[in-house]
Amino acid sequence: MGHARCTKSDEGYGLEVKHTFHKIKTFQSRLTSVAEGIRTSNIPDSVYTNFFESQKRFNEKNIQERSNRTKRKFQNIIVRNPHQISCTELPTHNSKAIHNGTQVVVPPEAEVLLSLGPKFALPVTAADRVPFLHLMADVEQIIKTNPIPEVQDRNRCAVANIITNYIHGSRNRSAPVDPVAKFCENAQAVTRSFLKDNPNVYVVRSDKGNKTVLMESEDYKKKMLELLQDRTTYAPIPRDPTSRYERLNNNIVRRIRNLDIIDDRTAKQLTRYNAVCPRIYGQPKAHKPGLPLRPVVPNITAPSYNLSKFIGKIFQQSLVSTYNIKDSFSFCQFINNVTLPENYVLISLDVKSLFTSIPKSLAISSIISRWDEIRPNTGICLDLFLEIVEFCIDASYFKFDGQHYQQIFGTAMGNPLSPAIADWVMETLLDTVVRMLNIPLPFLRKFVDDLITAIPISELQHVLDTFNSYDVHIQFTYELEVDNKLPFLDMLLTRHSNQKVTTQWYQKPIASGRFLNFRSYHPLSQKLNMAKNFARRVYQLSTDLDDREKAKIIDAQLQLNDYPKPLRHRIANRMNEHVDDHQQQPQNLEYTYRRIPYITHLSNRIDRVLQRDYGSIRLAKYNVRSTRELFTMVKDPVPPEQQSNVVYIIPCSNCEATYVGMTTNRLKTRIYGHQTHYNTLEKLLEQGSDANDPQIVALGEKTALMNHSINKQHRFDLKKVKILDKNVNAHTLQFLEMGHIASNKNCVNKRTDTEGLHAIYAGIIYEIGNINKIRNRHDTQEHTHTTTQNSR
Repeated sequence: MGHARCTKSDEGYGLEVKHTFHKIKTFQSRLTSVAEGIRTSNIPDSVYTNFFESQKRFNEKNIQERSNRTKRKFQNIIVRNPHQISCTELPTHNSKAIHNGTQVVVPPEAEVLLSLGPKFALPVTAADRVPFLHLMADVEQIIKTNPIPEVQDRNRCAVANIITNYIHGSRNRSAPVDPVAKFCENAQAVTRSFLKDNPNVYVVRSDKGNKTVLMESEDYKKKMLELLQDRTTYAPIPRDPTSRYERLNNNIVRRIRNLDIIDDRTAKQLTRYNAVCPRIYGQPKAHKPGLPLRPVVPNITAPSYNLSKFIGKIFQQSLVSTYNIKDSFSFCQFINNVTLPENYVLISLDVKSLFTSIPKSLAISSIISRWDEIRPNTGICLDLFLEIVEFCIDASYFKFDGQHYQQIFGTAMGNPLSPAIADWVMETLLDTVVRMLNIPLPFLRKFVDDLITAIPISELQHVLDTFNSYDVHIQFTYELEVDNKLPFLDMLLTRHSNQKVTTQWYQKPIASGRFLNFRSYHPLSQKLNMAKNFARRVYQLSTDLDDREKAKIIDAQLQLNDYPKPLRHRIANRMNEHVDDHQQQPQNLEYTYRRIPYITHLSNRIDRVLQRDYGSIRLAKYNVRSTRELFTMVKDPVPPEQQSNVVYIIPCSNCEATYVGMTTNRLKTRIYGHQTHYNTLEKLLEQGSDANDPQIVALGEKTALMNHSINKQHRFDLKKVKILDKNVNAHTLQFLEMGHIASNKNCVNKRTDTEGLHAIYAGIIYEIGNINKIRNRHDTQEHTHTTTQNSR
């Protein structure tokens, strides 16, 4: 071996080489000593000679094999050209995963990237794109779960060291050499340019089939307005009713708290003060001509959301159904043990738009008729329970394109109470219909609004008429078996000549086959678990296929999502082991899950450090960037002043100073508080008070903003408030506020505002400030370059 010369930049590698040489010399010295001991012993010379010759031959052979293996690896590295990207390394185009409903030609790179779906994680290739404050805030919440200060500080130091090394390493890190990262960066640039040049193109998710749909913006708005013109279901209202529903919701919560039905903690959870009007949006049905839309109303910001969720849980606890299907696995086990009567065929029934088809009166009557099942699970009396349910149904409203609407019929898709009400109505419906039918049903099962049973083919019309006679608003469509086969859920049911039923895994022709792509920058464990769970699903649901056929299905689906061939074969060939592992896995693992952002080469190191003292905590890693960034936000935006749980910044009108604040209330409420302080100050000054007046001194002590305004005689521009960060967790939000104050050198905030920020994080905060400067400079340069190009 030649001598290694260590440069200053390669100091770490030089130390490793020196240490290796030291170990070699030590072992050689020991071998010489042992050999001399053996030679001078009483062992015969022939034995001594044969032993050392055999050892020499073994060592030479071993060295030769290792040398050849190392040469082969080195040769592969040399031969491979890093500038030539193999197509097998990049995400492949899934034509079924994207539907272009426009006349615009999409660039190939953009089409591939959008076809990967909104959950495809993009690489974080620069330190200025890493949400360090969020990472530290999440880690800090984990660290504080251990009450021992020494343990906390030890882990803070370790995490701070890892983050600091990552930041320093990123400065010397060259542009990404990973082919997938290069592709993603290029494809993002092409896609953003395409969408900028075609602002009339919307990129949205499909209703079914897990597809990406491109459609004209005017076409989308036109179809949404056509849906909302249905005056039997929706009615336009002149103003936002959020505050009224918020008041009604809190009055109901106060009443059930005063009756001691709930405790203070539950009452606090059900009370709402920062509700925001829900925004409706549409998901195109890519499997139907004309791309009709399905309306969806996310109610998570609505005043009645938590109360609806609370009542929905009571429904779930009360319902003991003889028809419900828990999941595909339980139904598979059931149906494979069913023997149908002679001349019976399989049939599935489906309700047309179940949620929006349920009259409020029908929901109320179902609750009254089954109150004996609900009463043991709640202390609320029937009259008050019905009042709450009616309120949750009536409080279905939303906003679209600046106009507010009230849903006057049915329940909203997105309200957590809607599935529970639908379940109860369907349960009552099925009980009634079964009694009305003049034929016995060998079985009847439902999954939400999908029903499956078996009937004589001659009784088809009678069965359909009976189901549709229950209520004029709830109407069923049906699908009969074809060639003794019927798709249901994600299975294909086959009726054999002996009337036995078997199953196999199935996906509809409209399905894209898309799931988590292997090239996505998710943690490897998440991708492996997804693949294993899919293989287990195919294996357990396919009682009709042998292992080779199951392996083909698994291999084809994983290949469609770019899983490497060796991994596909390993998963497909070890299906039995995966099933056994799943069944033998302990079910009652007492782990607490905490979330942190996933950053390659950073998050896993932090995870390993925390596992030493926080073994009962498992980290759920979430991605900070994904192709969701490229999808169109079709919902009406929420104005900044209506947002809550935010960290905000206000600039001074007279100097470069800024004020950073935090509020869990609506931002406009907090700004109104600042304005009230200013109004008070102006009145005192008009009355002739000076800065030494006790009232003005007290006013200056309220916030650093007022202190600066009084001492410098400056004014902050409350109209230029900007949101820096947001988080629903109050402790995390407080950490984010302290981090932004510490990293902003122009802040007028008091030192006490950052007392909760541990000194160990000071170095990282300083580095983050430098990173932000570089990022702002790059953004300014890019903006200037773009402006210059446009002027040309």
